[in-house]
Amino acid sequence: MEKIDPVTIFGSERSDQVDFEIAFTALVVTIVLSVPINDFGYSLLKALVISLSGLTLLRKMAVSNQHASSKPVLRWSMPFIQAITLVATVHIFLEAGAVLTDQFSMPISPVLIASPLIPLFVLGVFGFHEKVTKDASLYIALLSHNTSKRAEEAELFGLTEGLDDWFLDQAGLFVTFSNSENIPAELAWLEHRVDSKASPPLIKLFAVGASGYALVWLLIVWVFGSTALNLIFLFFIFFTKYPIQFWYSRFGLARFTSERSGWVDALVILLGLLAANLTILSRYG
Repeated sequence: MEKIDPVTIFGSERSDQVDFEIAFTALVVTIVLSVPINDFGYSLLKALVISLSGLTLLRKMAVSNQHASSKPVLRWSMPFIQAITLVATVHIFLEAGAVLTDQFSMPISPVLIASPLIPLFVLGVFGFHEKVTKDASLYIALLSHNTSKRAEEAELFGLTEGLDDWFLDQAGLFVTFSNSENIPAELAWLEHRVDSKASPPLIKLFAVGASGYALVWLLIVWVFGSTALNLIFLFFIFFTKYPIQFWYSRFGLARFTSERSGWVDALVILLGLLAANLTILSRYG
């Protein structure tokens, strides 16, 4: 079983993908710059989101250039783009929380208001795309299919036995749930695949993944302090990264999670927490 090229499922042209990145980052920049706050941290956040425009322009030039490979630029710029976008998105929800607390004179932190809004945002994004563009389930099915191939080749403390079949089971489940009017043949066969009933040690695998994020959190806390607030922001960034990664990999030029090295997600979270501490986190401490 070979990995499926996302282009065969979604058929996007590279020029269209980089145009999406430019339009999307322009939207993020516009929203952040529209907030009338001028303290040092927020000024730094504005500078970071403005740099998004420069990074996407650089990616546009790399894709348009016929004399050198665009892969290095595309590979190394995306973690920074995602991290800055994550912090900007979290900030937007915190500002929404601040507006609500001021509007209704609620004596609670905007962080508490944002806490339910961010998970609802994640569900809303995928629900919207499945209902309107009808591609969210296909995206997750493709991601699960390709992750199955990676799990087949992986060695992780002996915990990956049966993991490839489990991911294929999930891929078939999401193909079944899909509202797409035209399911590509590369994924359609999964709908009729017999469930393997595979049961890999998911709790142990979760513990391994959680320990990686815990190390990132401990590193940030060691440098900046704010133990509880950094933990909350870790969860905010963790949840928000799913719709952001979906947009950048489905419509932009970011690689699918299954195509990246495992350390990239940890790097994005680390950069996101670092940027949050340098910009907005102190306002809510």
